[in-house]
Amino acid sequence: MNTVKIGNVEITALQDSPFLMNPRVLVPEHADEMLVEWGHQLDARQLLMNSITTYLLRSEGKNILIDTGVGGRRRPGMPPGKLDETLAAAGISPSEIDLVIHTHLHIDHVGWNTVEYADGKSRVFFDRARFMIQQIEWDYWMTPEMLAEPRNLHLVECVKPLEGTGRIDFRTGESAIDANLTFVPTPGHTPGHVAIGILSAGERAVIIGDASHHPVHLVHPDWQVPLDRDRELAARTRAKLFDEVERDGSTLIAGHWTYPGMGRIVRLDGKRSFQAL
Repeated sequence: MNTVKIGNVEITALQDSPFLMNPRVLVPEHADEMLVEWGHQLDARQLLMNSITTYLLRSEGKNILIDTGVGGRRRPGMPPGKLDETLAAAGISPSEIDLVIHTHLHIDHVGWNTVEYADGKSRVFFDRARFMIQQIEWDYWMTPEMLAEPRNLHLVECVKPLEGTGRIDFRTGESAIDANLTFVPTPGHTPGHVAIGILSAGERAVIIGDASHHPVHLVHPDWQVPLDRDRELAARTRAKLFDEVERDGSTLIAGHWTYPGMGRIVRLDGKRSFQAL
């Protein structure tokens, strides 16, 4: 297991699935530049290996899961997830998760909320957990119009079943999760997207969700991503977030960067670079 300590908080990276990223999909307006800058990491098809990683936090005696990956169902264009297996390898059962926190409600962040069992019925996988979701994120996605769109089937299967269970804690903006963890608003990718700030015993870290999908953004935070609902806002959010991480000397934790996605921002030849832990 890839585990780090930030003060009194233990963070374990749990890979749900690796996936291949196409620079022409990620940053189409700057794909040729990215292919040059990152050519040393491209495979024969000019694709980059990335990850769908969730993070298990142990804070104040609780097991807290940040996002739940793509899930075990077959999704078009996405590999099935293996979070159930990586949790087991970490010695954690679904019933031992006390809290699930969603940075946002995209398909690769809510997939293991529910699973289909042999009897054909779908059930909440983390059967004892509470779920924390930003109210603005819920209100944006969970409308009849959004739920009716075929591309949002994951909301119907993995998010809608939480409604009415009494197990959702809705939050608004920047707010404390516990004595060590805080929601950090990072809008742009989605309206209610948040990062998770960690401050414990004088040490800092931030789990950035989808504020960035690749470390190319350390040098080019302004390179816009079509996956972002508000591309200009997302670019400003990235720039501000990286400025703060570098200034504070925080550990940066990025679930779509190369697994396990935990490291620090350093300067090489005057440019920001990611130094993995």
